[in-house]
Amino acid sequence: MGKYYFHKHKIDDLFGISLVKLGLKIKHFLSKKNIDNDFYEKLSKNYRYPKNIDFNQEYLDKLLVETINYKDYDNKYCLIQLHGGAYIYEFNDNYRRMAKRYLKTNKHLKIYSPYYSLAPNHPFPQALNEVCMLYENLLKKYPPENIIIAGDSAGGGLALALGYEIYDRSLPAPQAIITMSAWTDFAAEGLSYEINKYKDMFFGVGKVKLNKTAYSMNHSFYHEKISPKYGDYKKLPKLLMFVGGHELIESDTLDIGLEHDLAIVHVFSKMFHVFPMGFNFMSASRKAWEIIEEFINKQFIKEEVNE
Repeated sequence: MGKYYFHKHKIDDLFGISLVKLGLKIKHFLSKKNIDNDFYEKLSKNYRYPKNIDFNQEYLDKLLVETINYKDYDNKYCLIQLHGGAYIYEFNDNYRRMAKRYLKTNKHLKIYSPYYSLAPNHPFPQALNEVCMLYENLLKKYPPENIIIAGDSAGGGLALALGYEIYDRSLPAPQAIITMSAWTDFAAEGLSYEINKYKDMFFGVGKVKLNKTAYSMNHSFYHEKISPKYGDYKKLPKLLMFVGGHELIESDTLDIGLEHDLAIVHVFSKMFHVFPMGFNFMSASRKAWEIIEEFINKQFIKEEVNE
């Protein structure tokens, strides 16, 4: 059984929730007026990292990968960041900010953010095959104990599916997997699909419906690499999992994390989908990143001690 932690919300969390709700209302209004409302979901050609960060784009086979690392430090560790977006939305500047936040956790990290193929033009298993190819390439540069995989939402589900794929291909397992609001149950059979259906501001009743068949196509919703909830958790390495207490897919995390012996699950009261993307704005987001930083450095502590 995994470790479970519950975090009660703070006053500034409630203020942050109110602002997110307001933003969703503005977005809905703009969409009804046919006004472009994706200003916060764009990928900017002019996005700039701080001067002490080295930014590159490279192709592995046909897979485009963005990388960032600190210029003045050797990058002996790496983190694969798998972005969310229901398998149909692209990598954007929000994920660049997230990559930068992951990088801050350890000065020796290098972050790899792949532009994996998207549904419906490229359904399962193409994205999984691409990120597994990336992992195999990184094994040529890093020992597996120096690799962490992280993902949010659909990217969290993809990270867990990659864990299964790594095991099934008899590849050495990564040191750990980190998930935020992982989408792991296409069959939607978890308890939270009922108890949070009026609480989730993004995906609850009357909100956006997740397009599951765009990715799964003719495959079963119970396929473990589409819905990792229905897989064999013994195939997975250590897990650090985050989820909001008001999420429709809260049980997508709990049903795995509470059953997997090597999992650590953090539930944050009243929080919404992928709330750590609030970065420094809310107490819940700040706390989540504190936990992530401590966890990442704990995974690498043996090598640090031996330096």
